[in-house]
Formats: sequence, C-alpha cells, structure tokens
Amino acid sequence: MNLRKLIVLFLFISTVAAAQDRTAVVADPQKKDFTGVLGFLSSDWMEGREAGTKGSFLAADYIASRMVQSGLSPAGEKRTNLSMAGYFQDFEILSYRTGSASLSLISNIGNSRIEWTQGVDFEVEAGPINMEATAEVVFGGYGITSPGKEYDDYNGLEVNGAIVMMMDGYPGQRDTLSPARKIFAGESSHLASLESKIVLAMKKGVVAIILVKPDGFQPYRSGQVNRELLNHTINRSTEDPEYADCNHSLPGDSVSIPVFRVTKALAQKLLDGSNISLVEAEKLSASKLKSPAKPLKGIKVACKVEMKVEPMIVRNVLGMIPGKDTTRNIVIGAHYDHLGIRGNLIYNGSDDNASGVAGMLAIADAWVRAGVKPSCNLVFAAWTAEEKGLLGSTWFVRNFNFSKQSIDLNINFDMISRSDPADKEAKIISIGFLKGTENLKSMAREYNKRLVKPFELDIWETTGHGGSDYVPFAMRKIPVMSFFSGFHSDYHSPRDVYAKADLYKMQAILALVNQMITEIALSDK
Repeated sequence: MNLRKLIVLFLFISTVAAAQDRTAVVADPQKKDFTGVLGFLSSDWMEGREAGTKGSFLAADYIASRMVQSGLSPAGEKRTNLSMAGYFQDFEILSYRTGSASLSLISNIGNSRIEWTQGVDFEVEAGPINMEATAEVVFGGYGITSPGKEYDDYNGLEVNGAIVMMMDGYPGQRDTLSPARKIFAGESSHLASLESKIVLAMKKGVVAIILVKPDGFQPYRSGQVNRELLNHTINRSTEDPEYADCNHSLPGDSVSIPVFRVTKALAQKLLDGSNISLVEAEKLSASKLKSPAKPLKGIKVACKVEMKVEPMIVRNVLGMIPGKDTTRNIVIGAHYDHLGIRGNLIYNGSDDNASGVAGMLAIADAWVRAGVKPSCNLVFAAWTAEEKGLLGSTWFVRNFNFSKQSIDLNINFDMISRSDPADKEAKIISIGFLKGTENLKSMAREYNKRLVKPFELDIWETTGHGGSDYVPFAMRKIPVMSFFSGFHSDYHSPRDVYAKADLYKMQAILALVNQMITEIALSDK
C-alpha cells in the first residue's frame, strides 16, 4: 500500500472515530428521563393545556421549572432574571368568532331577496373584523392556479370586487389517473388548502368566498347547542361531538376575507340558469385541465359578518445551552398546548404533544448532564398556540433578531409516542426536511442504520407549508427536521392519554435525534 492510500485510510478512520466519539459524549435519553414529564403534562391537572387557559399557564410553569432543574439558561424575555420568568416569552393573540352573519340572493326582478339561514343553509369563517358587501357572483372553479399555469381558474376572469363561488378541494381529487391529479397530488397539493385559496383570492381582489363540495355539504352544527346537549347527556363516555371553536391570529396579521360554506341546495340556487353542473365541472377540470370558471350573469349576493374579538396573553417557554459561537443557534422545539376542556371532557393530549415536549426536555437534560459545550447555542423551546395556527413559533421567528444572530437548524417534535394503526410493528418514523437539504437526509439515513432496530424512514420535503411548528422556520428557508411517529384514531380526542404511549418507540426516536444533534452541535462546520 503506497503512502497516499495510507493517508486516505488514516483520514477515513479518524473521521469515523471522531464521529463515534462525538455521539458517545452525550448519552441518549432513556425512558426514565421522559416518562414523568409525559405523564404529568398529560394529566387531568393540566386541563388539556389550551393556550391562554389556566391549564396552559400551569404547564408553562412546570416546563420552566424543569428547565431550571436541568440547569438550562433562561432564553425568554428577561434573561437576567433568575426566576422562572426569565424563561417566558409572553405575547398577545386575538381570539375571534362570528357573532352573526347573513347571506342573501338579490333578484334582478323587483330587487327582491332570498334570505338564507346561518347554521342551516350556511356557516361562515371570517375575521377578525366586521364586513358587509353586495357584489356580483363569479363561479371560480376550484379557485386555484397551478405553478406552471397548466391549470388556472383565474385566467381571463374578472373577480376584483366580486364574490367568488368555488369548489372545495382540487381538480382530479377523485380521479387518480387524471392529468390534474398528477399536478395537484404532489408538491402542489398545498394549493388545494383553504388557506392558499384565500390568499390567492385576496390578491385578486375577491371580497368573499362561497365554498361548496361537489358532492354536497352539510354545514357545521351550532357549537353552543352541541355543548348544551353534551352537558345534559348522561352517556358521555366516548368523545365530544363536533365542536365550534374560535379562530385566532397574531395582531397585525392580514385580515382574511369571509368564507361561506354552503349546502348543495344553496349552491344550486346560485347556479340556476348558468348551465353549470358541479359534477361535470369536476370531470372537465380533472380530465382536460380546463377550468369551468365563468361569471354568473345577473347573480348578486349580499353578505354581512359581525365578529366578536377578544385579545388574550399566551406564553412560549425557552431555555438554552450557550455555545462557543453565541451568534448561531439550533432551535429544538415542540408545542405544549392542546385542545383544553370541551364540555365536561378533558383533551389530555398525551401524544399531541406532551410527547414532543417530554422528548425535548429529555434531550436538554442529557446535554446538561454531559457537560459539553456545543459549537453554537442550543435553544430548547416549548411553543404555545400551535393548535391555534402555529402562533407561538410564528411569533418567535417574526421577533427573532436575525440582524445579530442566525438560526441554522430547527428540530421539531410533534407526536412521537404513537403509531399509525397500519404500522403494527411500530417501525415507521416520518421526518420532514426543507427542500434541498440533502445533507440532513443523508445524515438521518446514516444514523438510523446505527440504531439497534432501525426505523423505516418516511422522508418528505417542505417548502414552507404544513401543520406543525417547523413551518415558520421553513418559510424563512431555515433547514428543518420535523419528527412525527404517525396518526392514530385517538388524534384530537379525549382518548389520547398517557396509558397508550409507546415508550420504547419514543426512546428510539430520541436516540436517533440526539445522535444527530451531537454530530451537528459538536462539529465546527
């Protein structure tokens, strides 16, 4: 063997040995390190931890006390304060709901009206301000424009100042072989979300949306009636019926136009005389990528929405291990809020997401015990108001001082203690990455192989859309790794309790994450 080959071999062995040494520096969390936190956060004492409630502030105090006990430095608003307040990041959100709403069809003949009934013919999502409008109605297909404009519901359609009636979902959603399905079932699937449709409609100058499902729609039942029925029902052993919740936003967020969810009968009344069939419109858009959108001549609708808005204070909890370079940060986070108490039922939220918080704190404990100094700051975050719209993590990112510091990576835990019913051997773990971060994907695969029982990795990509706290980071193009162990039938129900947690799977997930963090945080790269 020549000298050059010897040098290459030596460098390879040294690199592998260094990596192995680094991963051995911080011991992986064991079950005993997180079971107590998981059990207490998901106990009835926490009252479901709904953001802004007594239960959520109790949970925040408990999480902060664990950070103090671990030896994490405070990373909240008052870092010089040695009390628990130094770990808190308090901010205001708005809670709003519809007080009253009206929707009526104005006839061209005699200017007569057909009044529809809220809770029977339609329900509305709006806010957080009052609105009133009378406008022409345009049928807007699905209200979608694909990235390459292979399909465009707004092409040649004048909608500025109009009310747009659109179908729920996306072209080809029920035709798996259609050309449209190939476009909208992949990376462009987020365009079918109501959020994306609202944003696009607002850019076009639309004043309100009338939303209908092609196969019909029955509006939500009154939340107040359901709660009264629940409180007076003897058999309450399963779960809360459909629950009408408030909407929430951060102050200063863009005002959303109202969305009227209507019955098929109401939709058909608007379409009478237009020769538009919702069933045929769905087929046309799916098979030929042709938008069925067109004006509804002579159809005018009056709508009015009055909102009830209430400000409330919520709280993130933040601790940190200062690094050698205090201008760089890795943020390891999980939301601690859940759905609270509904009727007389407590939504304990053990998997969603006491599991993520317990895992985050266990990794923090492991790092403090190891006594090693990371190359950059390790920030451990318990987010609030994730269930209200990712508000805790969004507020953190919006108010982070990027002019003086950077966030190099966000690691997110959301539901890591259960499995999908199809995953009978509990061997699948889903990891989401920012699109283009191939190095992190390769690292995840490599460290997964080193586990005693490697997982089957479900690796996926995001460009900044989704339903967990990695989203605000991904929207700023910050690399993310979001860990999730699978949906189950107890999701968002009172049955999501500690007794059903798979502690062995959770321990294995934390081992994988901890080894990756160790490799990254002890590297000078």
